[in-house]
Amino acid sequence: MSTRRPTMELGTVLVVGGCGFVGWHIVDQLLNFPSETDPSVALPKPQNDPRFVYPKLGDRYPRCIAKVAVVDLRTTHNRLPGAEYYDGDITSEGSMLAVFRAVKPDIVIHTATPNVLEGNKPLLRKVNVDGTKVLVEVAGGARGDWGGKCKAFVYTSSSSVVHDTQSDLINVTEEWPLIRGPLQQEYYSETKADAEEIVLKYNRASPTSMVTCALRPAGIYGEKDTTFTFKVLEHSSKASPTVLRMQLGENNNLFDFTYVGNIAYAHTLAAYRLLATYSRYEAGQGAPLDHERVDGEAFNVTNDSPVYFWDMTRAAWALTGKVVEPHQVWELPEGVLGPIGGIAETVLGLLGKTPRLTRRTVRYSCMTRYYSCDKAKFRLGYRPVVPVYEGLARAVGYVVEQERVAGEKKSL
Repeated sequence: MSTRRPTMELGTVLVVGGCGFVGWHIVDQLLNFPSETDPSVALPKPQNDPRFVYPKLGDRYPRCIAKVAVVDLRTTHNRLPGAEYYDGDITSEGSMLAVFRAVKPDIVIHTATPNVLEGNKPLLRKVNVDGTKVLVEVAGGARGDWGGKCKAFVYTSSSSVVHDTQSDLINVTEEWPLIRGPLQQEYYSETKADAEEIVLKYNRASPTSMVTCALRPAGIYGEKDTTFTFKVLEHSSKASPTVLRMQLGENNNLFDFTYVGNIAYAHTLAAYRLLATYSRYEAGQGAPLDHERVDGEAFNVTNDSPVYFWDMTRAAWALTGKVVEPHQVWELPEGVLGPIGGIAETVLGLLGKTPRLTRRTVRYSCMTRYYSCDKAKFRLGYRPVVPVYEGLARAVGYVVEQERVAGEKKSL
């Protein structure tokens, strides 16, 4: 039986935001994992520890043939050998035209977004909405001639565009409506919904008839993650054994956690399928059937295996040696903690501070929130390659080893 990996030819790919968390993993995958072959960019992980032993990624994902370029606001960090790097501002038409003239991409993968946790509304609107509009219009040839023709545009949206931050979500599909206006309590999600709409409406509407699609990752984690993994481990490093035994809710809420390498894989698949669609249109062939279409469509991307929220959290702690057994857990009811979180927000808000326990924290810890990725599986050919627990070991191992090396440097 043949063990040859499939190959995807993608031409010239411009990864926008390619020095960020998701963007870096997409670039690594497009370059066939220099992180596993070049010691200068290897991802740190604990050595001689069976908990952090896992197979190489480069042997499991398809091989990519692509010329890779990256544009980011600053490209001094998270660089990979084999890619070209350009500093650029997606909100500036002139800046983007200069990059496009230098790169002449066949494909744009747009992952750039400001830090979600900072909550800077004007910046979120400027980058996520206005910047996306500038970028997609430059790519499609509507804002100046840059000497080439971009064929495909993949946008990194978010699964949160259909979530009001309060309701339980059970096996949600892409048919759910976007949540905006008063119902949307998270401004980041509103801007991502607006940007997604811009990208999808631009499908085949540009001077070059560029085709577009959007991916909606759910619960991203993995190496270089600064949100879920970092926050969970930061909490366990500071909390007492008693606090670690406390659990918000009954832990009967399934939640999507998606390994970042699988999300990167979905992006390369989407780019590949869009290229095929563009070639089909250019050749004058009929459009794909509705149930096969990729262009103009949004796709949920998950690990296709939701887990109970607190199981994931305690598994992360256990990988650092802080084990909480099921019989040791103290359940704290959501109905009591929600109002306490509200009081903490009000009191500390008057002092200009943010409490660790908020109503939103309580709700997220207790809600059911998982999506169907059947559409991506059928139309993109997507299947998660790295399972949830391996992804968690990779994410935690990265943080553990980074902290160990930093501690050694301090002691010198």
